[in-house]
Parts: sequence; C-alpha cells; structure tokens
Amino acid sequence: MYVVDYEYYILNPIVLDKKKKLDWSNLWINKINYISNYYKNIKGKYAIIDDSIDYYICMSEVAIYYLKKYDNYYDNAFVQHKLIFKNSFFDRLFLKEDLKERDFAEYIKYLFLSQDYDVNYIYSLIKKGIANFNYDLVIARLLFPSYYFYYLEKIIVDGDDYEKLENLVKSSGKYEKYLIDIVNKINQYSTKKIILPF
Repeated sequence: MYVVDYEYYILNPIVLDKKKKLDWSNLWINKINYISNYYKNIKGKYAIIDDSIDYYICMSEVAIYYLKKYDNYYDNAFVQHKLIFKNSFFDRLFLKEDLKERDFAEYIKYLFLSQDYDVNYIYSLIKKGIANFNYDLVIARLLFPSYYFYYLEKIIVDGDDYEKLENLVKSSGKYEKYLIDIVNKINQYSTKKIILPF
C-alpha cells in the first residue's frame, strides 16, 4: 500500500491518578464541521476528495453515534504512546494523555495501513484486551477516519500526499472487511455484541 507519515510505538502504559472525560464526540463534530465548511471552497478541485468525502463524513457520523451513550463517561487517563511524525520540518514526540482505548484503536488502525500485521497477532491482542478495554470506544475510534482527514488536510494546506489519500480511499473496502473481522473476534469474547453498519 504505502508508508504512513508517522510511526507508532506502544510504550508501557502509565495510569494517571485522575479521571478523564471522554471528549472525542465534540472534537470529531468540530472536525467534520471544519472539513465540510472548507470543502465548499475547494469543491471540484480534487477528484479524489469529491468522490470520497461523503463516505468518510458518514463514517465519522457513525463513529459519533457509537459514542452517544458515553456523553458523561469518565475513565482513568493513560499516557501510553508516542508518535513520531516523519517528513515534517522536525520530528515531534507526543506523549498523549487520553483514555486507553484511543491508543489501542490507533495501533490497530496503524497496523492495517502499514500492512505490517499478522491477523492472529491482532486476534491475540483483542482476546487479551477484553478485561481492559471498552470495545464500543475502540470500534468508534476505528470507524473515525483520522487518516483520511490527515491526508485531506495535507492536500489542502501543502498540496502534498494526493497519492496517499488516493491509496487510502482505494483500500476502504478492505478496511471495512478488516473491521468486520475485528468485530467478529470481539463478539466471540464479549457478552455485549457490537454491530457494524456495513
């Protein structure tokens, strides 16, 4: 496929002595509004965006729907990963404080995009994580198209990464199958069944 712009490393999780409110829903709504408004100014300029934006906004809305029952959800905050952004002016290190499901889902997403995974390895992570993760939150993060928005903004701002966005869009069917496989595996271990919209 292609190499993503950042590398993801799982670190030993650090549990912080405080609860963090789940704020993904508002962040995602703001992101969709920003992208939708900006898209009006560039409509017709990039065929790949014209052909795909509705699909990815719909995926975002489904991800937000998964969070509906978590409006007042708090959990322990974790610092669990670092991201090294490549091809930028300088490499940046992020130690992000968030809920643990964010890191797990972003890692699973990263594995798909880098094609650097063994399905049995992912299944073993899912089985191990049953006691640790709220899988509704994991699936919401997997549905939210963070990579799409990242490359779309790179095109808009820098005129870069058209090919990467194009490859991402072409892989959307494979990604849906990937999610179906993950949800089927989660449903083998979880009493609360998850249903995808596709």
